[in-house]
Amino acid sequence: MLKSRLIGELRKRSGELFELCSQMIQIPSENPPGDTTKLGAFIRDHLESRRIPVEWHEPMAGRPNLVATIGSGSPNLVLSGHLDEFPAGQGWTRPPFSGAIEAGRIWGRGAGDMKAGLAVALTVASLVRELDAQWLLGNVAAVRGDACLIGESSGTWSAGIGEKGVLWLRLTASGVSGHAAYQQGVSAVSAIRSALAVVERMHGRKARGDEAVARVIARQRVAAERRWGRGTGRLPDTLAVSVGTLRGGGQVNLIPESAMAEVDVRVPPGLTTAAVEKEARRRIRQKARSSVIVDVFNRCDPYVTRPDAPLVKLVLANAKTLNRRTVLPVVRLGYTDGRFFRRAGIPTVVYGPAVHNMGGPDEYIETTDLLEAAVAHAGTVVDMLAPGAA
Repeated sequence: MLKSRLIGELRKRSGELFELCSQMIQIPSENPPGDTTKLGAFIRDHLESRRIPVEWHEPMAGRPNLVATIGSGSPNLVLSGHLDEFPAGQGWTRPPFSGAIEAGRIWGRGAGDMKAGLAVALTVASLVRELDAQWLLGNVAAVRGDACLIGESSGTWSAGIGEKGVLWLRLTASGVSGHAAYQQGVSAVSAIRSALAVVERMHGRKARGDEAVARVIARQRVAAERRWGRGTGRLPDTLAVSVGTLRGGGQVNLIPESAMAEVDVRVPPGLTTAAVEKEARRRIRQKARSSVIVDVFNRCDPYVTRPDAPLVKLVLANAKTLNRRTVLPVVRLGYTDGRFFRRAGIPTVVYGPAVHNMGGPDEYIETTDLLEAAVAHAGTVVDMLAPGAA
């Protein structure tokens, strides 16, 4: 009766789940600067107080990675999450790190991205340990492969089984300065403008991916328009190009001798970042010749977990049976830490509460969403590691 006990305890003690989320919101972990030491220490203490050993790895000062393990053997299910959050910024109507729980909402920076997901992972792990279920989880037959479940914000209507890739290009140009009135110079800004024009014309290119993935994208279009905003339904299988930064020149009456632009390219399944980069370089070379230098400063190919993977089926089934929620598998527009696991060949699902005003003032999540996500995670953990333990 492991599963029913676990879900029953989770529902009964939902207030502890909400309070844990609130407590972590009250520990700022803004990035930049990205120092998550205090939050990491809180999580370590929380787990150790529940007899869950924690390893602390700090390859970069101030940015610890915590690894906690329950049970042993195979299969192995990873509950993953990140500790940093967007800067608080301005415009809040309440303190950004209050963690206030009011009228069915939990307020504060990082509430949905992703301290709610961290609270889910910590709560589920703690309950498994408390109910002495680790022997069962560590000794059942290995009937399913390793997988990863992430509680980052998705909205309880959708489970992220894949994400578009990302390619960040930095374009730099050098020119020859001169007085603008005499036009005796070479404009670096003009070169950058020409290069951006040809790259931006790649926007909207359709990609042909795996048929199973194409069916997932087709089914999510209407829901995406309603949930993510107008125009988002056509984005999962198209190339999206956006100029994020643009700098050039020094003063208005001088021909600029230097200019720089940074371009965000979101790559749909069916394309690779290498192919997109090659095309962008070819276009820039033909238009701007050698005056524009192209550098890649971030890249990750699109990765999708097959929609028929056991983990995907389990998340959808638990949401349906435990929460009476029909969940759509989707290809997300932005990326999460799930990309690292999928790149390593590990089936990964991102499922968490909807976040409102993410990255802006007055971020919040709804407690009903948080509990739904936690219940689905708990049910999936048991079904994945101890099938048949109703």
